Amino acid sequence: MQRSAFGGARRAVLPVAVAAFTAFGAAACGGGSSGGTASPAAGGQDSAPASAPASAPASAPASAPEPGPAGTAAAPGSGPTTAPAGAPAGAAPAGAPAGAPARCTAAHLKPQLGPADGAAGNLYYTLRLVNVGASSCTLYGYPGVSLLGGDGAPIGVPATHEGTSGATVHLPSGGSATVVLHTANEGVSDTPCWAVPSLLKIYPPGSTASLTLATGGPKVCGGLFTVTAVRAG
Repeated sequence: MQRSAFGGARRAVLPVAVAAFTAFGAAACGGGSSGGTASPAAGGQDSAPASAPASAPASAPASAPEPGPAGTAAAPGSGPTTAPAGAPAGAAPAGAPAGAPARCTAAHLKPQLGPADGAAGNLYYTLRLVNVGASSCTLYGYPGVSLLGGDGAPIGVPATHEGTSGATVHLPSGGSATVVLHTANEGVSDTPCWAVPSLLKIYPPGSTASLTLATGGPKVCGGLFTVTAVRAG
């Protein structure tokens, strides 16, 4: 009876031991494969690759600036500035300021010739232009001056310019401006003297109308005959 009981107990333990050994072997086999290639995911399909980051949305184009009111300058960077209407590009302001005196013409002026003033072989004559008009006027630059005979024929050539053009001279009614006529003394040069004039013909600066003055001079010698620009006085 005891042997039969022992034999029954051994037969009962043997299946349990075999099952335990089988489970241990299976665990050992699974652990050995951990150093190799990873197994495919369940279902036999490869895992999906990581998705690329979503691209940023394209920025909307900048809106054009609102047009400004007419005649105002454009915003920086928005294009060239438009010149004010009515002003030609690069042109100087048209005309003199409102109320400025007009230019003196022959109708405004009366000429007067002073006596010769000699110095070191030169002769200087002061020619004065008096404003006989009722209103102020201005003179600027050189007058045209030439000599005429009694018959109106020209003598020699018109006076050439001497010195700088100076500044604008304002002549009130009764005011005057002067220029200086310059020639050489007789005998200073071998160049013959011109005939003595009977008339002096004068064009005020900027004018096409002339004045005439009965005179006995200047007697031009040495081929030298010049005129300065107008000065106050």
